[in-house]
Amino acid sequence: MAEANDELQLTPEELQARIDSEADKRTSKALETAKAKWEADQAKALENAKAEGQRLAKLSSDEKQKEEVDQRIANIEKREKELNLRELKSATVSMLNDNGLSTDLADSLVALGDADKIKSAADTLKKSLDETVNQRVNESLRDDPPANTSSNLDAENDPFKRIMSKYDK
Repeated sequence: MAEANDELQLTPEELQARIDSEADKRTSKALETAKAKWEADQAKALENAKAEGQRLAKLSSDEKQKEEVDQRIANIEKREKELNLRELKSATVSMLNDNGLSTDLADSLVALGDADKIKSAADTLKKSLDETVNQRVNESLRDDPPANTSSNLDAENDPFKRIMSKYDK
């Protein structure tokens, strides 16, 4: 029997074959898990549909019609809510663009759910950012300007005066 410290020598093709084999095993296992979950979800949905069908079968025709109307109303309300949410997001993106703010904030602001709250939050954010930027600009401008000192050059050493003196004659 070989010692535990012996190294296994593989050609590049053998190594690639082992890597592919391991990847295939992992992929197969993931697919089996996903398939089992999907089948369980489908079985549950089928059971729910059967139960709903049995419940509806026990209802009278008036109750069935009322149930169908209630379901339609619920679907319409759901669609209306989704539409309102899209409109609110669109309006929020537009408002953020108008205020010069990043549109990445739109989803976070839409979570507030109310246009007035969103407007207020965006205004507060813009005001805060503007104040911070102005404060930083003022801090950077506050650096002491260079001292207004006289030149160390006296009239004899000043190169400009020397050049100009040639032309004064």
